[in-house]
Parts: sequence; structure tokens; C-alpha cells
Amino acid sequence: MLYIPKCQSNIPEELSKDYTVTVNGEDCFVHSCRVSAIPFNTIWPGHQRPKDQTELASFISFYGDEAVTLKVKCVREFKKAIVRPLSKKVDVDVNGDEVSFTLTRNGDYTLELDDQHYALHIFFNAPKEYPEKEKATYYFGPGVHMPLLITLKDNDSVYVDPEAIVYTTVYAVGAKNVRIFGGGILDNSCQERVGRACTGNCPIGNIRMYNSENITIEDVILRDSSLWILALFNCNNVVIDGVKLIGHWRYNADGIDLTNTSNAVVKNCFVRSFDDGVVIKAINNHTLNENILVDNCTCWCDWGKTIEIGLETAADEYRNIRFINCDCIHNCGAAMAVSNGHYANIHDIHYENINVEYQLSNMPMVYQATEDMIYDGYGKTDMADLLRIDNAKMCSHDFYKNSKFANEKDKNPGYSHDITYKNINVFTDEGMGPIKINLGSYSDKAMVENVSIEDVYINGKKAESLDEFWMARLENLENVTLNGMELKSK
Repeated sequence: MLYIPKCQSNIPEELSKDYTVTVNGEDCFVHSCRVSAIPFNTIWPGHQRPKDQTELASFISFYGDEAVTLKVKCVREFKKAIVRPLSKKVDVDVNGDEVSFTLTRNGDYTLELDDQHYALHIFFNAPKEYPEKEKATYYFGPGVHMPLLITLKDNDSVYVDPEAIVYTTVYAVGAKNVRIFGGGILDNSCQERVGRACTGNCPIGNIRMYNSENITIEDVILRDSSLWILALFNCNNVVIDGVKLIGHWRYNADGIDLTNTSNAVVKNCFVRSFDDGVVIKAINNHTLNENILVDNCTCWCDWGKTIEIGLETAADEYRNIRFINCDCIHNCGAAMAVSNGHYANIHDIHYENINVEYQLSNMPMVYQATEDMIYDGYGKTDMADLLRIDNAKMCSHDFYKNSKFANEKDKNPGYSHDITYKNINVFTDEGMGPIKINLGSYSDKAMVENVSIEDVYINGKKAESLDEFWMARLENLENVTLNGMELKSK
């Protein structure tokens, strides 16, 4: 079967001006969304981010249980076309202004013409029935809806039809047994950011929940967040499945933030964010973050780090955290990071079957320090760290010195140890330099210890020499190996 959601006539939704698409010969509505054009971010300075730092991208979402052939026409001239993730090995045929390709399995893809700009994002979903949707506390059928704020209480649920667009923030404090589901769009463009802090207890962003448990969020599309996109604080027993994050460009628009949250699964998601992608944080001195799985996610990070622990790690301990079967298709600061910015004891961390892609068109990440500063990265190429482990203090930044992040425990260095990376596949454009590794502690009292980096492949070939890597930093290491080769402190 093939189901392509229609766009209802009462939805003020513009077609993409870049693409027309058919799926197995059927016309497909192509949504437009705003994304960052350059990796130029700052802490919110009191106004909206200038739109001249952004551009329009496109996305489609449809359902099927068999192979589908897409034919895509683009109004822009281009020389080459590629479908990511590269690990999916999708062949693309180009015929003038039209490209065609076949997808044999469900998943999240991007079509990119020449480079990453003005991309088409493709969400090919498995068919799914929701027999319980009629019983939802908040039911949003086909069409446009503007509740602006939905506050969930115990046992509440929100259903968003695949042909619905809902302008809102979904918010909960102390709620149990809540669910958000359906294939439609939750859009936060109706909201402006009015404060500097990213972590305050207030209804902001697409989805924000505090002190809640037994949470399920599945299949919805989250667009144009005013701040952190999907943020959970002090929550327990969480499943985030099949959620798509697209069209985010405003200052500090993190993707999925699990903050002081345990017993969580994030799977089958697509995350394109304008700050860190899928991140595990701690901000308020809770004692433990544990039992977190991130599985089968495709991530595009327009700023910051792609799949990360930190930088906020104000917890005594992190343990049993796994990132597996993920594709990091665009990266800025680091693809995989353990950024121990406070005093946490971080251990039993596992990355496995991670695919990381690098492009010559990837511009350097620049922090906008002043209002009149101009981005100067055009025409330059930057390669994000493949992996980074460090403990640079977050509270050393001026913004945090007098905030709730800083406390007496921050006199202690963050300790990161017993971390495993296995089967890491790196894909680079021809002509790119060695792969960047950044490992170290700023204190010999908290060494980076017992780190195993094994089965690293670069463009299909297992790395056999340290000359294939650029060791940007090796400091205070103990028992760290890469493909069986020992990494020693410089």
C-alpha cells in the first residue's frame, strides 16, 4: 500500500518552490521549512535570529510497505545529486532537471543537489494504524489547528493526523502516562522566545515536560521551534519513536534533550537541529542519569555536536548509555562527544555501528560574539571531530558563573572512563584530510581512562595507521586504544 497525506485546503501551507515530487507516479505535497544556512550561533541576544542567516529547505512524508520510486524535479541548476545516508547505498539517476531513485526500505533520507543547501528531506514511513486515536484527549484531524498551548495532565494523549498542522507548544509538569502520536506536524512558529535561559520551567518550544513519567512520543513532525525542540527534564520511562525534527533555525534550537532523565529510548528518529542533536544533559544536581538508548536515528547537526553527552553534566553519575545504529550525515563541532562540562562520573558509555559523513562543503562553526560580527566561513572547509572526550568547564563561561549550573561540586573535574566505540564507519569527500580525534582531560586527577575505539573504517577500509588521523588533542590519557594502537598523552 501507498498513502501520501494530502494538504487540506484550509491550511496556509506553501508548496516548496524548489521541488516537485512523485512517488510511484502519484503527486506528493512538498512542504517548505526554514533552516540555518550557516553555522553561526550565539546565546540568545534578545531578538529573533536574522533571516539572512537562513534558507528554505523542503520535506515530504508518506507511508508505504513496499519499494517506492521517487521522481524529483528541481528548479535550481545542479551538476550532481546524492541521497543520504550514504550507508543506505541509494543510487540516483539524473536526467536534466529530474532525478529518480528507488527506496527499498522505510527510513529517513535527504536528497542533496551539489551540496547541503536547499535539501529535500524524505520521510518514508511504515504504515501504522492508531485504533485508539478516537479516544485521545486532544484529537486533531485533517486541517489547521491553533491551540497555541496544550498542557497535559495524567493519562492525557494528543493525536495529530498525518494531514494536520497544529500550531502549539505541548507542555507537562508532573504528568504520568502521557502520549503524543500521529504523523502530522506540530509547528512552533507561532511562538517567539522572550528569555535568555534554555532550561527554565515554562511552556516553550515544540514539546517540553518536567518531572513526568511514562511518556510516549511517536511519529509526529516537529517544526520551527523557538528554543530547544523536544526537551524533557527530570523525567523517567520515556519512549521517543519515529519523531522527525525539521525546519529549525532559531538561536539554540537543540534537537532532543534528555535532561536529568533516565530509562529512556530514542529510536527511528530524524533530527535536524540548529544546536546539539540528540543530547543527554544534567543541570540541577540530580544524582544519576542511566539506562538510555539512542537507536537507528539519522542526525543532521547545523551547529554544535551531533550525538552527545553534555555539555551540561551537573549530576554525580552517568551510566549505561548507548548510541547504536545511527547515521550522522552532517556534523559541525563533533559527531560523537562526551563533553563533561561539570563534575560527573561518566562511565559505561557505548557507541556502536555509527556512520559519520564529511563533506568538502561543510563550513566552519563560528560563535557570533557581537551583534555586528559577520560570518567569515564562506569558501572554507571544516571537519568536525569524529569523537571528542573532554572536561572543559561549562561554568567557566560568563553566562554560567552566577547561574544555577555553578555550585561547589564544580571544583571537581569531570571524570570520563570506560567508554567503547565499535564499528565506526567514516565517509569523506575526495580530497579531505585526516580524521580528527580530540581526547583529553584538563586534570591529572580525572584521567580519560579505559577507552576502546575499535573497527574504525574510512571509506570502507579499516584504518591501520595513526597517520590516517589528526590527533588534535591527547592529554591525560590512560589505557586508550584505536584499532588496537595505543594513544598516548602528548
